[in-house]
Parts: sequence; C-alpha cells; structure tokens
Amino acid sequence: MEYGAPANMLGGAPYSIGAINLSPEPRMRKTADVVVIGGGIIGASILYHLAELGVKRAVLVEKSALASGSTGDSAAIVRQHYSNEVSVRLVRRSVEIFQTFEERFGHKVFSNTGWLFLTPPEAESAFHDNLPRLKALGVRTWEVPVEEARKMLPGLNPEGIAHVAYEPDSGYADPHATVLGFVDKAHAMGAEVYVNTPATGLKMSGQKVTGVVTNKGEIAAGAVVNAAGPWAKQVGAWAGLDLPLEISREQEILVQPAPGTPLMGMAVSNMVDRFYMRPQKGGTILVGVGHPKENEPADPDTYTKKATPGFIEDAAGRLSHRLPHMATATVKSGWAGLYTITPDWNMIVDRAPGVDGLYLAVGGSGHSFKLGPAIGQCLAETIVHGKAKTVDITALRATRFAEKAALRSTYGGNRG
Repeated sequence: MEYGAPANMLGGAPYSIGAINLSPEPRMRKTADVVVIGGGIIGASILYHLAELGVKRAVLVEKSALASGSTGDSAAIVRQHYSNEVSVRLVRRSVEIFQTFEERFGHKVFSNTGWLFLTPPEAESAFHDNLPRLKALGVRTWEVPVEEARKMLPGLNPEGIAHVAYEPDSGYADPHATVLGFVDKAHAMGAEVYVNTPATGLKMSGQKVTGVVTNKGEIAAGAVVNAAGPWAKQVGAWAGLDLPLEISREQEILVQPAPGTPLMGMAVSNMVDRFYMRPQKGGTILVGVGHPKENEPADPDTYTKKATPGFIEDAAGRLSHRLPHMATATVKSGWAGLYTITPDWNMIVDRAPGVDGLYLAVGGSGHSFKLGPAIGQCLAETIVHGKAKTVDITALRATRFAEKAALRSTYGGNRG
C-alpha cells in the first residue's frame, strides 16, 4: 500500500448552518427551562426532541463548533447487530429517524448501503444465538454464505471467515449534517444554540442544579443535561459526581483505491481481523481498528489528533489482507478522535443520582452516533414526562454498576 502526504486529521467540508444565528457574540439567554451541555449528536438530538415535546426555552451550549468532538471524528457506521435488548431497540428507532431524516429535517445524511458482519469460527455460538434474537426484535438481518458475501464485497479474501450477517437497512451517515439537521429544526422551534461557549461550572443550591456557568455568563435553568462527551466526567465533578468514565484515543485512516480496482459499496464490520470500513464520497474508504484492543488513555484538551505511522501501517495491512487489491491503494489522511467508555461499554442515560435537576447522557463507548437520535428522544421524554416512552432505558441507569447489573456483550468490547 502506498502512502500519500503525511497524515492529518480529516477536515470536514463546510456545511450550511441554515437559520441559526451563530455570530461570534450572540445575546445569550439568562434563563432556560433546560440547558444541554455538548453540541455533538447526543446533545443535538436532545435539544431537538425537547423542542418537539414543547419545551419553549431549550438551550444548547458547545465549547467549540457543532460536531467538533467525538461526533465529527466518528466513522458513523449505522448497524443494528447488538446483543442486548435496549441497544437493539434504540438503534432500530435511530435507523427509522435516519431513514426519514431528509424528509423531516431537510438534510441528506444517511447512505443506506447495507452492512456486512464478518465473524471468525470462535464466534460461531454467539453468532447463532444472536441472529434469532435480533429478528425477534424486528431487525431485518440474515446470514449470507461467504461466497455470496464475496459477490457483495468484490475482492474479499474468505480466509478465516466462518459466518457473515447482512443487514439491508443499515449503512452510514454524515455526522456533521446529522447534527446540523437536528439543530436547525430545534432552532426553528425556538431553541437557542451558543457555540464557542464552553460551560465552566454548574450553579448549585445544595444538591440541586440551578443553572450553568459559561465563559459568557450564567444561564439559570430548571434542568441541565450533561452530554459533554469526553468532557462529561469533568462536568459531573462540578456536581460532586465521580462518573465511571475512561477516555481512549481512537484512530482512523482514509484510503484511495487505485484506478481500476473494485469499488466498495457497503459498510463492513470485520471481527476476523478486528477492523471496520465503509465507503466515502469520491470512492475513498474509511478504515478503523475495532475493539477488543488496548485503550489509549488521552486528555481531551491535549491529545494528538494525527494518526501515528504505526497505526497507519497496521490498519492498511489489515485492509490489504482482507481485500488484497487494496495493496495498491494510497492512504490519503489519518486522524484521531476519542471514545468515552463506561465499565460495560454502554451509555449512561439517566437522572444523575443524588443531584436534582441534572441528567446524564454520557459514555458513548463507540456507540453514541448510531444510538444518538433515539437516546436524545428518550432522554427528552424522561425530562418532560418523567420517563422514556419510545424505548425503556432502565437498563442504562446510572446506578447499574453499584447494583451489579452491568450490561453484557455477546462478542466483547464495544461490539455490543
């Protein structure tokens, strides 16, 4: 595999902000019903769904630009192959939102390419246990023979592949356009968005949160949502919480196949070689190395955003082993983002224990983009109605670790 210019963090194309006034110093609201901290997929979805449920004074504050953190760096693969019920139900609802996103929000975000899951012999039992469970929960999925998979993914090396699952309704999405679609619509319904406005603290009255402190002033609020991604542990600490979150640096590369080689048209999760890939516009391919693997602890304010030469070589080697024709491809760029990980690799979506008025949507663990639309809907329902109505999210409660009720994954790591 050839290597192009030195790897740099992937630069996103400019996106229209629509009707949102994101001037450098907008006049900030002094009071709100709800303030959401964090402008990624989770925060944007929460803001939209609050506005949809009739919350008139919903506010989002983001320390930098919208989708500038983990969301913007996400591979944004949308697949439904999970092994716990709450995640399956959440991702099914998210897929419904992605599939109707252009009609509802005016942004084309979802590429319904289909998704393949390549599994090794040692995962055979888990694979055969999980497919019926997924079908029973309404996921359209089935096993395809390896030879059929080779037709769907031209050039595929079948070595070591025992079973392949196919999902026709899955694919990938544009993370920036998804966030902006939610925020545009929320703003049109009266919500306010303040970018380049980092939260610097919480206003407290005893064990109750009463507002948010920002670099531009304070906002009094009846409720506050911590959707701060890699900064969520810090936000929790302002309220006296020690959230069980770890941060890991995650790298990806963008590969340009050589002219004349087969094009890849599907999203793929490859458990055999522990990497994932999906097509990009222009015929390029995004490639990342999946878990289980060693975490790489990182500080969200100072971590290196360039992919390392060692990672580039490793990821390119895995790709060219599974798709031998990619040995002639060129690595165009590489970058690093962050996972915020809980002990069981599933999000915490709940009221903050012992802190009135504070809500948590933290610990995406590599799942938050594909689950984000439904997570936002369910947490907004919890704030407005007292409980989620779309999906029962009790399993994602904050107290589950102390209760020894952590969720389990059939495949291990963040495969769900």
